[in-house]
Amino acid sequence: MMRRAALLAVAAAAASACAGPGTVDLKRLPDSPLAVLYREERMALDRVDAIRDLRKRRTPSPAEGVIRLETLDAMFGGTPEAQRRLRDLEGRAALVDPHTGDATVITGLPPGARPLAWSPDRTRLLLAGRWREQVQLFVWTRATETAEIATSGPREHPMGCLGPHGRLVAVEVWRVGASVAGRLLATPPNGGGLRPLTPGPSDILPTCSPKDTHVAYVTASSDGATAIAVLELDAPDAKPRVIARGTDPAFTPDGEWIVYASRTAHGMRLFRIRPDGAGRTAVGLSPDDESHPAVSPDGSYVAYVVSDDNDRERLRVRRLDGSGDRPLVTDGDASVPVW
Repeated sequence: MMRRAALLAVAAAAASACAGPGTVDLKRLPDSPLAVLYREERMALDRVDAIRDLRKRRTPSPAEGVIRLETLDAMFGGTPEAQRRLRDLEGRAALVDPHTGDATVITGLPPGARPLAWSPDRTRLLLAGRWREQVQLFVWTRATETAEIATSGPREHPMGCLGPHGRLVAVEVWRVGASVAGRLLATPPNGGGLRPLTPGPSDILPTCSPKDTHVAYVTASSDGATAIAVLELDAPDAKPRVIARGTDPAFTPDGEWIVYASRTAHGMRLFRIRPDGAGRTAVGLSPDDESHPAVSPDGSYVAYVVSDDNDRERLRVRRLDGSGDRPLVTDGDASVPVW
C-alpha cells in the first residue's frame, strides 16, 4: 500500500509538472474515432470473475514478458473451459467518439471480431474474426459499413496491419506440439497474395508505418523476452533490427516514432523510440500497468489501456509528450484501441 501511494504521488507530481493547469481537453482531440473491444459494465465484471477463475487454474510463468504458450494460444481455445470463457467475454468491436467517450458497437462483423489497425487514411479497419472455425483477417470499410474477408486457410491469421497503397501484413500461426508459432507474411508492392516475410516462430503483433514500407513487430530475443524488431517490407533478406524490449508497438502517423509498452521495475509503462533504435523516451507515468498504445491521427495524443488492481481495463488518453492524462471511456471497459 505504501509503495502504491508513493507511485501515485510521483505520478501526480509528474503530471502536474508536465501538464500545466489542466488535463487533456477531449474537445481538442481529433474527430477520428477509436476502434476498441468494448465491454459494458456487466460484461466487464463477468470478465473479472473469469480472469480470477483462470488464475486459480494456471501456474504463473517464471519470467514476465517471455513469449510463451498463452501469447497466441488465448486466441485458439487454450484451457478448455476457463480460457474459452474468457475469450467469450473479450467484448464487441466498437467505435469510440474521442470527444465524449461514447462507444457504438459495429454491426455486421464476423464472430469474435477484434480491431487490429486502421488504414493510413482511416477509411478501412482491419479486424480479426472467426470464419469456418478459423481466425482470419477482415477489412471493414467505414463508408459502406461492410466487411470483407482478406485471408483464408489452411492456416489461421489472427493479427496484421495495413500499410500504404493497400499493402497487407499478416501473422500466420500454426501448432507446434502444445504451443503456437507465428511468422509474418506480406503482400508484394504491386499486389498479389501473401508471401513469407519472416521465418518465425515467435513473430507477432505487427504495426505498419503509414509513410513507408517499414513494419515493426514483436519477436523473441535471445533469452526469450519480448522485443520490438523493425524490418523493411521490400528487403526481406535484410536482418531485422531489434530496437527495444517490449510489446504492443504502434507507429506514429508520420512514421517517425514507435510507441510501445515495456516492463520496468514499476510494471508495464509506455515508451517511444525511433525506428532506428534512437531516442528512447518515457511517455508519461502511471501507478498502474499500461499497454496497447494507439497514437491519434494528428500525432499529438496516445490512447492506452490501464489494467488496475481489480483486473479492469480502462481506456485513457494523454499527450504524446507524456503530459496530461484522463479517462476516455468511463462507462464499461475498453481494450486494444486503434486510432
